[in-house]
Amino acid sequence: MSITCEEVQKLAELARLELTEEEIKKTETDLDAILGYVQRLAQIDTTDSKPTAAEAMSEGWREDEAIPCDDRTRELIYSNFPARKGNLLHTPGVFSAPKK
Repeated sequence: MSITCEEVQKLAELARLELTEEEIKKTETDLDAILGYVQRLAQIDTTDSKPTAAEAMSEGWREDEAIPCDDRTRELIYSNFPARKGNLLHTPGVFSAPKK
């Protein structure tokens, strides 16, 4: 599988990266190498392989728990946050275009 300059530019746009022509060419070469390696991995017969990573990872999971904090700590957090309304903290949108 080969990747084109246009595809690299589209990926850079989606990732909100500004790449020079030189960086686009290097990224195209790098992604081609990565995709080639992934194609090689996809050809490996794994029918008799037993999964092990999921078992090892499952031992490391922990339950999420809310940890209460005192009013002073909470106010310290709020005071260091750039934008808020009351107890709501405003963060930049993930899917919105950055403002220029």
